[in-house]
Amino acid sequence: MDPSVEKAARFLDSLRTDERRTDFYEVAEPEHSEHRVYSQSQYLLSILLKRLGSEEYSRNIRGKHLAGEVDNDPTRSGHTANDRFCVLEDDTKPFYLSNQKDAETNDEIALLALYWLNKKVPILGNSLYRRNADRLYEKLRARFDTVRGVLEMDRADRMRQPRPLYPVYKIALLGILAKRMKDMATLNRVREVLRAWQHPSGGWVTDRTTELAPDGVANIETTALCTMALQD
Repeated sequence: MDPSVEKAARFLDSLRTDERRTDFYEVAEPEHSEHRVYSQSQYLLSILLKRLGSEEYSRNIRGKHLAGEVDNDPTRSGHTANDRFCVLEDDTKPFYLSNQKDAETNDEIALLALYWLNKKVPILGNSLYRRNADRLYEKLRARFDTVRGVLEMDRADRMRQPRPLYPVYKIALLGILAKRMKDMATLNRVREVLRAWQHPSGGWVTDRTTELAPDGVANIETTALCTMALQD
């Protein structure tokens, strides 16, 4: 196993709330406002744990947090836990952007491309939809600064307060998509960046400043997605 993945797995395990590993905190710091348990993150982590071979812990999470339950994150009112990252386990039915052809934010471009890669019809398979995924991928890849290792800020990134920031999870999503597209040059560059940015704790800090300094704390979502990008 990649040493960075091993370190990430240890960090994620340190976020567990109990020994059965039925749920996990967003961040490690007890005084932090995000030291909470959010449904979407539990769903995402259950996907990762299954990929890492920890199927028992994945089942434990799903046993306590149903995939389709209403997300309790106040920033995602009206959404279900699985309506965003379902495309990471090849499930298109709950996806909140179903049948949309385009998106503008970097995360939604990546997720929508994965949606079209996963969408199939009998006999023809994915052939009717692949062009949508290809177009979205080219749009996202054109935003990737291979020298600095960041995606050009989308409107949401530029509007962040008190200053614009580069969200690391969006770069991880590019890596996950590049892997599916078999674009090894882009994937390898994303992996180089993610390995360089891994926190000593094993997780990944949520954001980077315009000077590429870390901003925030390591959290479950960013770390889970970075780990997926690094997995072979």
